[in-house]
Amino acid sequence: MSSIKLQHTLQTKLNYDNKEFDLTPLLLLLKGLDHTGNLRAAAADCQFSYRKAWNLLDQFEKIFDQTLVEKQRGKGSKLSELGIALLNTEKQNKATVTEQLKTADISANNIIHPLLSASQPLKIIASDSEKLNILRQQQTKINLEIEGSRQALEAYAEKKCDIAGFHIAAENNNEKQMTGYRQYLDPDNDHFFLLEHRQQGFISHPENPVSSFQQIINQQLTFVNRQQGSGTRLLLEAILTEQNIKKDLLNGYFHEEHTHLAVASMIISRQADAGFGIKNVATRLNLHFSPISHELYFLVFKSITPKVKQILEKLNNQKPIEIMDYKTFIDTISLTP
Repeated sequence: MSSIKLQHTLQTKLNYDNKEFDLTPLLLLLKGLDHTGNLRAAAADCQFSYRKAWNLLDQFEKIFDQTLVEKQRGKGSKLSELGIALLNTEKQNKATVTEQLKTADISANNIIHPLLSASQPLKIIASDSEKLNILRQQQTKINLEIEGSRQALEAYAEKKCDIAGFHIAAENNNEKQMTGYRQYLDPDNDHFFLLEHRQQGFISHPENPVSSFQQIINQQLTFVNRQQGSGTRLLLEAILTEQNIKKDLLNGYFHEEHTHLAVASMIISRQADAGFGIKNVATRLNLHFSPISHELYFLVFKSITPKVKQILEKLNNQKPIEIMDYKTFIDTISLTP
C-alpha cells in the first residue's frame, strides 16, 4: 500500500531586484500582529524570537519603502494600510487557489498511484497462517507481517495494509471474537475470502497428552499462551469463561508467544507442557493434538485489484475464487449482523 502522495501548496513570494523572497514568515507575523496588537506577543505566537520578528519587519519595510506596522502611543501596534492589503490579498488568493490545488492533487495522485502500486509489493498484515508463510517462502511479491487477528484488523482499518488476515471460531465461541473484530470492519465496502478451515486445540508432548484445562490445573502442568489481541487468545478466553475457569489457575498463562510454531517449540523443548494452537503445526512437529474448536480463517480487503486477485488465486491453487460481501461473511460464521 503506497504512502506516497503528491500535494501542491500555495506559497507567496516577492520578486525584488532580481531576487526572490518568501513572504510566508512575514505574512504569519502580520497575521499575529493583527490579532494581538503587540509585536512581542505576535513573535511568540509565530515561535519567532523578538529579534527575528523585528528584523523581518525591518527587512521588508526597507524593500517596500513603506511601514507595515504603525505604533500607537499607549495602544500597542496596528497594521498599516499596506500591511492590511498584504494580508487581505493573500487571504483572498489562498481561498481561490486552494480549491484548484485540491483538484490538481486528486488528478496527479490518480495518475501516479496506479504506477506506484504496480511496482510495490502487496502489504498483508495477518494472524499466523501456514498458507501465507508458504506464499512468502515461494518469494511471491508480498510484504507480510504476522500479528494477532485484532492487531491485523486494526492496522487494516487504519489503512496500513492492503489485506488483513484473521480467524474466528465457527461455533458458539465466536461471539466474543466478533465483538473484538466488528469495530474494524466496514459492512459497505469490505470483501472477504475464506482462506481455510482449521482446528484449534491443545498441543502437548506425546508422552503426556493434554486434553483439557482441568487436566493442566490438576497435574500442575506449565501452559504457554498466545499474545493479547490474537484470535487464538480471544478464543481461549471465551472457552475459559464458558467453562468458568479462572486464568490465574493456569501456570504459565501470562507467558506469551506470537506464533503457533513458537508455542509448539516451547513444548518440544520441554519449557512448557501444553499450549493452544492449530492442528497443522502439531502434526508437522509430531506433537499430540486434542481438538477443541473448528475455526475459519479469512482475508479481508477493500478492492479486488489485479494484484489482490493474483494473490488469492495463488492461495487457492489457481482455482476459481469466491469473494464474499459482509452479509455473506456474517452468514458464514453464523452470526447476526
